[in-house]
Amino acid sequence: MTATLFKLGTLLLAAAILLVGHGLQLTLLPIRAEGMGWSTSAIGATASAYFCGLVVGCIVVPGLVARIGHIRVYMVMGALATLALLGAGLLSQFAAWLVLRFATGVAFSGLYMVIESWLSEASTRENRGTVLAIYTVICLVAMVVGQGLLALGDPGTLELFAIGAALLCLAIIPIGLTRMTAPHPLPYTRFNPQVLLRASPVAVVGALLGGLVTGSVWAVGPLVGRSFGLVDGAVGGLMSVTITGGALSQVPIGRLSDRMDRRLVIAGLTVMGAGVSIAGLMFSAANTYVLFGVMFLVGACSMPIYALCIATASDSIDMPLIQIGSGILIMHSVGAIIAPLIVAPLMTTQGGGAFFLYLAVCFSLGAVWVVYRIARVDQRQTYESAFESVPRTTPVVLELAQETPLEDGVEASGAPTL
Repeated sequence: MTATLFKLGTLLLAAAILLVGHGLQLTLLPIRAEGMGWSTSAIGATASAYFCGLVVGCIVVPGLVARIGHIRVYMVMGALATLALLGAGLLSQFAAWLVLRFATGVAFSGLYMVIESWLSEASTRENRGTVLAIYTVICLVAMVVGQGLLALGDPGTLELFAIGAALLCLAIIPIGLTRMTAPHPLPYTRFNPQVLLRASPVAVVGALLGGLVTGSVWAVGPLVGRSFGLVDGAVGGLMSVTITGGALSQVPIGRLSDRMDRRLVIAGLTVMGAGVSIAGLMFSAANTYVLFGVMFLVGACSMPIYALCIATASDSIDMPLIQIGSGILIMHSVGAIIAPLIVAPLMTTQGGGAFFLYLAVCFSLGAVWVVYRIARVDQRQTYESAFESVPRTTPVVLELAQETPLEDGVEASGAPTL
C-alpha cells in the first residue's frame, strides 16, 4: 500500500492544492459579489450557473479526453479555472459572472475527472477502498484549509483572487511533470432516469432534496454568516465548521447504514436536519456559538445523504455502480442548481433566518417522502456490500468504490424496490 501511495503522490498533491484554491473561491465569490452591492438573488443565480457547468462538464469532458488526452485536458481546464477566477476579480458585470461561474463548473468537472480516472487506473482492487478514503479525506481537509485563507486579505481587492489563482496554477505542475502512464479514456455513461426512479424512489428523490440543501449551503452559506454579523474571517470559519460536520459524520453514519435499513438512516438524518434548522431559525440570531453549532449539524445531516443515496440505489438495482452514481449525481446536481434560485430570493426579502426556514422545509419533505416509502415498502432491507464515503465530484470517482464485503453478523441478500 505504501508503494501505491508513493506512486499516487503527485495526483493526491495536485488534488490537495487544487481544492485549497477551490475552497477559497467558493466562499470568496459570494462575499465579493455582496460587497459589489449585488442582491442575494443575483448571487444565487451565479451559483446555479456553477452547478450547471459541473453537469455539462460531466457530459462533454470524456469526449474531449478521448481526443486530446488526460494531461492536455487537465492543463486546459486548470487554465480555464484560473482565468475564470481572475476574471471574477476584475469584472463586476452580472452577465460576465454567469459565464465565468459556468466556465468554473466545467473546468472543475474536467479537473476532477482526470485526477479520479488516474487514481482508479493506478490503484488495485485490493487497495481501491483505501485510496478512495484517502482521496475523500484530502478533499474535505483541503476545502477546510481553503476557507481559512479568507482571513489573509480583503475580498474587495484582488489579493485573495491572486492567491486562489496561484493555487490553481500550482496544481497544474504535479500533473504536468508526472511520469505516470495516462489511463484509459474516461467512461461515457448513459442512464435511464425512469429505471432508477422505479428501482429506488428513495435514492432518487433523496438525492434531489439533498442537492437542494447542500446546493444552498455552498451558494449562500457565506451570506448567511454575513447576515448574522460575521466578518470575513469568521465567515470562512463558519463554512469550515459546516464542512467538518459533514466530514466527521460520514463514517459513523455509513457504518450504521450497513447494519439497518438505509432508508431509516436517511429518514433519521432528515428529521434531525429539520429539527436543527428550526433551532437555527429560532436561536441563531441570539448567539454566534449557536449559529456555528447549527451549521456544524446542518453539514453532518446533509452531506452524507449523497453517498447514502448511491448505496441505497446500488442495493436495489442490478446496474453498474458508475451508471447508478451518474444518475444520483445528476439528480443531486439538479437540486443544487435549483436551490440558489429558491433560497436567495427568500433571503433577500426575509433575511438570513429564511435560509434555515428553507432548510427545514427541504429536510421535512425528505423525511415525509422516506417515511412514506418505508410504510409502503416494509420489507427488511439487506445488503451485499458496505457503505463507501464518496465525495460529490464526478461519476468517475465511483470506479474507486470497491465491492467491500460486509462484516460478520450483517445479512446479505436481495433488496426490495425502495
